[in-house]
Amino acid sequence: MNAQRVAMTTEDVGRFFDEKGDVLSELLGGNIHFGYWLGPDDPSTFAQAAERLTDHMIETLAPKPGERILDLGCGRGRPAVRLARAADVEIIGISVSRRDIQVSTELARAEGLQHRVSFTHADAMDLPFPPASFDAVWALESLLHMPDRLRVLKNIATVLRPGGRLVLCDVSGTTPTTTEAQEALQEVLRDWAVESLITPDEYATLIAEAGLELKQITDVGERTRYSPAKVVDMMRKMIEAQGIAVDSVDLPMDVWEKSFTAFEHMGYLLLTARRPIS
Repeated sequence: MNAQRVAMTTEDVGRFFDEKGDVLSELLGGNIHFGYWLGPDDPSTFAQAAERLTDHMIETLAPKPGERILDLGCGRGRPAVRLARAADVEIIGISVSRRDIQVSTELARAEGLQHRVSFTHADAMDLPFPPASFDAVWALESLLHMPDRLRVLKNIATVLRPGGRLVLCDVSGTTPTTTEAQEALQEVLRDWAVESLITPDEYATLIAEAGLELKQITDVGERTRYSPAKVVDMMRKMIEAQGIAVDSVDLPMDVWEKSFTAFEHMGYLLLTARRPIS
């Protein structure tokens, strides 16, 4: 495979979100994933655009009442809570960040959904659930942090019931053509604790190797690519309006600007698959 990779461990990823998840959540309006924009002049706030992406994922998942759903890499819990509001389902969210689990659990309790939405500290590389215990798995921008995507996808195939669905969204990428561009991308991946970016064709190969049946891959990069630029603009306005020193921001401006340059050339995949019935 031609995936761009950075040596990233589960502990690295957990530490990243323990340390930086609070500032990310504050900047991004509670979610820690890209927004779905209607165009470069879309006046939506980042929170509105991020919730639009969550809603698109919910629509794609098409949850049915009574289903049990695994949220693989739950972040700060807002997508799971939004899903629970949209459908009468049970959701278990996992993260390798203990801070994620703490904040997510508090959110579910505050929303009165703790009887249907719960969170536990667990690693997608070694899922602590019995085989065929979920009707669906969804993953919002989490697989790019996983040290071994194939292993995670095989684990997903194991915990899904026959006919169970997988819905995920993920940043995709291709190998840069120059050494300078490769080094710049590697730096951005390290900044965000991203283990790898892969292409749609590579994803299709992994899905098949994991024993899953690919249903659809759609690249909606034209709707998400504005996200880094919107954050850069937000941070500049915050700094100007509130006099915030750039050095006080846990992820300083230059990290976001480098990310904007890198990610404007990336794709953004919505993928659906299922565990075969037989």
